[in-house]
Amino acid sequence: MNKYLSTALYAILKPLIGLMYRNGMAFGEFSRLAKLAYIEVIEKELIASDQKATTSQIAISSGLTRKEVSSLRKESIPHQKSSMKQNRASRVISAWISDPQFCDEDGNAKILDIQGDNGTFEQLVNQYSGDMPFRAMMKELLRTGAIETTEDNKVILIRAAYIPSDDENAMYDLLGEDVSLLISTIKHNITDKDNNPLYQRKVSYDKIAVDNLDEFREMVATENQKLLVKLNEWLALHDMKNKPTIEQKSTMKVGVGAYYFETESENQQETNNEN
Repeated sequence: MNKYLSTALYAILKPLIGLMYRNGMAFGEFSRLAKLAYIEVIEKELIASDQKATTSQIAISSGLTRKEVSSLRKESIPHQKSSMKQNRASRVISAWISDPQFCDEDGNAKILDIQGDNGTFEQLVNQYSGDMPFRAMMKELLRTGAIETTEDNKVILIRAAYIPSDDENAMYDLLGEDVSLLISTIKHNITDKDNNPLYQRKVSYDKIAVDNLDEFREMVATENQKLLVKLNEWLALHDMKNKPTIEQKSTMKVGVGAYYFETESENQQETNNEN
């Protein structure tokens, strides 16, 4: 096995195992999920290469026994259930700070009337959330602290991002979607033979004074929000869901993710290990 891949997998697994330990997930359950993923991916790879995805072939390719493969292929594969709700909420908030109907020229969200046909929260939701009722969206955004309502039936955006930080299960949905998308991008850049890499960059320094972190966090949030608003404007303009009169073409899920990270410097880790 490629030792560099082994090192990468070990680094990826450590924070995941921390979450599994926190939730009382024993190794046996993790092993079962890993086997299910092996079987699903190998089956798709075999089909894509015009091979027969038989139980025997999957067993050979995965190293599992035929009995294990046969049994696991009968189990249902776990799929995320709430990502659509999260995507719709994100689209509503993004439109609120980019669509001139709902924001000013600087991208500041307007205070909206709850109901009505012209520049209201109801119109915003109807236009950008698919078929999700506006009251259900309002309840979700209130629950996550993204909006506030007033006594005179208006809605105020108080956080220009959908981050269900008070809902641990929703955060696990984000973990599953965002991390898998990042790994898929890196996989493409590793395996692509046509020299057509997807955008994948980061910037980091190892010895930044702790006293400077608050300033950098604020700058990251501000500058990334500006970029994401600009990118959202383009995506919203080209989203086929917003063009019902145009014949549907072949479509792809497209997006850009941004995240902030901080961890101990290498010299600090060495000091802690010595202690």
